[in-house]
Amino acid sequence: MSKMITSIATPAVLTAFKTAINTALIPLNPFKINLTDEQKKGTRSMAEGREGYARLISRIANQFPNSLSRADVPTELSNLLDYYNNLEANKMALLQALETIDEIQLATATDVMTLVDRYTANLQVSRGNEGSLDLAMAEVDEWNKRFAHKTEAPAKVPADL
Repeated sequence: MSKMITSIATPAVLTAFKTAINTALIPLNPFKINLTDEQKKGTRSMAEGREGYARLISRIANQFPNSLSRADVPTELSNLLDYYNNLEANKMALLQALETIDEIQLATATDVMTLVDRYTANLQVSRGNEGSLDLAMAEVDEWNKRFAHKTEAPAKVPADL
C-alpha cells in the first residue's frame, strides 16, 4: 500500500493555522453564549425544517405589521434570521477546516499503522537473532496481550431448541 501522506506540514504551518483560528475567535468573544445542558434541553429552537417556517412567518409579519402587537417589530425577526444565516456561513467555513484536518489526520493515522504493522513484522522476524531486541519486544508482547482484539467464540445454542 502506498503512503497517503506525501508531504508533511511543518510545525510552523500548523502553529500559524492554530493561531489564526484562535485569533479569528477573539472578535466573537463579546457575543459568546454558554448555555447549560438544562437550557439546551428546554429550548424550542429552529431545528431542521423550521427555518422555512420561520422565514414564512417573517415575510408575513413584515407584510402585515399592523396585525402584530404594538410591542412587536417584524424587522427584529428578519434581523435574527439574517444573523442566523451569517453564523451558518461561518460555521460552514469552520466545518470545512475541520473536515480538512480530519482527513489529513486519518491519512496520517493510516500511514502510521501501515508502518507499525510492517515494522512489527520485521522486528518479530529479527528478534530471534538479537537478545536485546527480544527483551525490547517483550513490552510489545505485553501490549498485545492487554489490548489486542480477541475474537469471541460463537454463542452456544441450547440443545433443547
